Amino acid sequence: MGKQYISTVSASQAHKLDVIGLTVVNKFSITVSSDGYANFWDNKQDEVHDPNQYVHREFINKIGVHHVASYENVLPASNTKVVVLAFACFDGSIVIKYFVNDDISTLKQFETTEFKTQFWAPVFYKDPESKNDYFISTKASGTTFVYDFVATPSNDDVTLAFNKVGELNASTTSFPNSIAMCPTEDKKVAIGYSNGDVLLYDLLHFTPVYTFHSTDLQVSAKVSSSASIPRVMAFSPGGSILAVARDNQSSGSITLYDVKFGENIGSLTTPSHSSVASVGGFAHNGWIMGLSFDEEGKNLASCGFDKCIRVWNLESREREATINISPTDLENPETDEFDKSVASGVSFIKKGVRGGSGGDTNEGLCVISFDRGVRWYREAGGI
Repeated sequence: MGKQYISTVSASQAHKLDVIGLTVVNKFSITVSSDGYANFWDNKQDEVHDPNQYVHREFINKIGVHHVASYENVLPASNTKVVVLAFACFDGSIVIKYFVNDDISTLKQFETTEFKTQFWAPVFYKDPESKNDYFISTKASGTTFVYDFVATPSNDDVTLAFNKVGELNASTTSFPNSIAMCPTEDKKVAIGYSNGDVLLYDLLHFTPVYTFHSTDLQVSAKVSSSASIPRVMAFSPGGSILAVARDNQSSGSITLYDVKFGENIGSLTTPSHSSVASVGGFAHNGWIMGLSFDEEGKNLASCGFDKCIRVWNLESREREATINISPTDLENPETDEFDKSVASGVSFIKKGVRGGSGGDTNEGLCVISFDRGVRWYREAGGI
């Protein structure tokens, strides 16, 4: 294991209920919860601070929020920076909010009747060539809606527009559980279905390019549907690799796919001699809840029900680091006879984003968990 990560600060009882969604933009680490709130944690504070003193809490939906997707861009031909957020709620709606120039006091809601029912997992696409941005979301019906997305500067504000341009229809009635957007100009989106399949779609023609079938162990050959649900996925920054984390009985597997050629290029597994490894060499001893590539695509972070975060080296396919979490990591943790420190999400924080020592030279990690905590780490060394 070549890397070490140091705990910096943490927020205990960050939400009133489980923390289940996370996205990181330049100014904030943004978390969402079943309590219906989105919390905006200031990334720019020094490492030694109380996060609860520098947080903006925004009510989103009384039923609760399970996903959050972000779009961040300095708009072409302007000095206006916008962050747009899509909050997916348990009532099937998506709430769109945005703020400009990193000023949370400008946070506004985009009023629309478009995103009212059956929506599940949203994602934005920011075109690196600034030609055509998209907003995409899966629906409980099995289809996925695709919208042209345009943000236009208007005085000191921004005007948003969503125009539906098509649907992605799989030849299956399985629930589209997860989604990931390729960040390159190739305009490909991956959708994971509850039958275990992942379909890679081309947004230029709205057609599937490849289908990645699950090769994981099945509980029973008599069961027609898969137990290997693709719970979370992530594209590498260069768009060449798609990482898919699937449930596998009570464990979690991570499979890597070559996006260009549609090939399974291997898996990430704990070594067989590990005292905590499951038979079969899975990545985690529980379902995987979060995946995140670092900005160079050299490392992949994963986390899950086994209450740990693993950082994988994509070249060697070995673990660089393992971080175990527990309620004792938090100041004033909520006492409970059952340890709920399931790591429900993880995101790398790019160099130059965090405030404090090492912020410019070292990457960070933000981790959310079912114990209602939010934890931040930084890579050791290089300061």
